[in-house]
Amino acid sequence: MKAVCLLGSPRPKGNTATILDEMERPLKQQGIAVIRHCFGECNIQYCLGCKTCFGEDGTCVHNDGVQAIMNDIMNANLVIVASPSYWGDVTGQMKVFIDRCTPYCNERYADKLTKQKIKGVALAVRAGKNKKENENLVATIEHFLGHLHIPLISHFTVEGMDTAEDLNGSPEILKMAYDFGKSIIPLMEDLNGDG
Repeated sequence: MKAVCLLGSPRPKGNTATILDEMERPLKQQGIAVIRHCFGECNIQYCLGCKTCFGEDGTCVHNDGVQAIMNDIMNANLVIVASPSYWGDVTGQMKVFIDRCTPYCNERYADKLTKQKIKGVALAVRAGKNKKENENLVATIEHFLGHLHIPLISHFTVEGMDTAEDLNGSPEILKMAYDFGKSIIPLMEDLNGDG
């Protein structure tokens, strides 16, 4: 089995990445291959709204990192979409990637994604303590995955994590992230017909 993690944070070693590390750890321990794409390090151009991808061959005018990321997703069993909260929603980097996935929402790709039985998980992290803002992030991620015919099977949110010191002072959060990672393994197996 294979999991692809999409890290929307521009910071490859920030709080969201650290929590995602713990979520990935039990997957790796079970022999699940894990690939991570950190959007802060990816070459992803803005969508131009030109609708060239609506044409017969369904391709985008840009030739950048999106195609490789989508190839990984289309060959995965699980996609974990992780983002810190920036002004009450996913990061700009993640939104640019979501915009660029328009070509993959057409029936050519949707059929392939559905046949693969890919499942999705959301991770949302915010500095403030109000959970409602993170629920907005989860809804954005679920909406995005839905257009790719990838059902959201679970989500994990963390509130009150503004700085690295906040996370370092909360080892229980990392334990919860690890336990959450363990909890999605049987869901992957059941939903993909492997268990």
